Amino acid sequence: MGTFLDICEGEKKSKNTGFKDQCIETKLQIPVLSNGFEFASVQAFKTKSAWKDAIAAKSLVPLFEVYELADASTEDTKFESGNFSKITAKGVEKITFECYLSICAYAALKSYENNGQYGEIFEFNEGGDYSGVFAADGTKVKGRKIKSITVTRIRATKDKVPYVKGEITYADKDDILDGVIVKSDLEKDDLDGIFDVTLKLVSASSTVIKLTAASGCSGNSFIKSLVLADFKVRNAAGVAQTVTLVPADEDGVYQLIGTGFATGYTVEVDGVVQQTNIMYEGVEKLPVTVTP
Repeated sequence: MGTFLDICEGEKKSKNTGFKDQCIETKLQIPVLSNGFEFASVQAFKTKSAWKDAIAAKSLVPLFEVYELADASTEDTKFESGNFSKITAKGVEKITFECYLSICAYAALKSYENNGQYGEIFEFNEGGDYSGVFAADGTKVKGRKIKSITVTRIRATKDKVPYVKGEITYADKDDILDGVIVKSDLEKDDLDGIFDVTLKLVSASSTVIKLTAASGCSGNSFIKSLVLADFKVRNAAGVAQTVTLVPADEDGVYQLIGTGFATGYTVEVDGVVQQTNIMYEGVEKLPVTVTP
């Protein structure tokens, strides 16, 4: 396979040491968990839309920006006697970091702690470079395999705000020899996670359902950019209904127009909504209660 460094004109792994200019990646800024997802090629790895589609599909999960990054790696353990030496335990690559998060954000991060579904990680760095490793075929690009990711929230102290202490342990400290490190038009802002959307019923009649959509931990940040295709109205039997939409007014109130609405109907955000620089997903279906 070999290393591919597109931060210095596609330099590849070599057996010789004649290097004057060193291509060194910058410091980790945003870890991105992967469920085993593989980019089809280095070019796909460099394509913003491929990242956005993978995030929308939840194949990739961008975590939060990290601070106070530190190395906590261990060396190989050896048994030695005279001139005999044998490695009895291989050292591990491990990093620790801090994130400054609300309890709500911490809860979201905690849900991915040692989550068996997400066992690999891509790294987006402060200089805009980002990395993965070649898959077994030498063409596809995947995340580095990790043994664990743990997070703990620490209370405020005299000199410090509350913070989350994180730790990532890699499964193989030498897999970076197959590393793929690139730069493209992918930016930090493209790696925002999916925002939860909470729907709230304002009122409902047999022909009009009025509701708001909000994000944020407190659910008070109104979203006014949703369109008809982003909503799904179902009757009590779960059958989708044909409706039209009056866009959100200045107070964030949408109107879904139809016929025969009744108590027991539901409204939901239809899957993951991709907008230009943000993604939304509904938290749960909204029960509808019709009042005369």
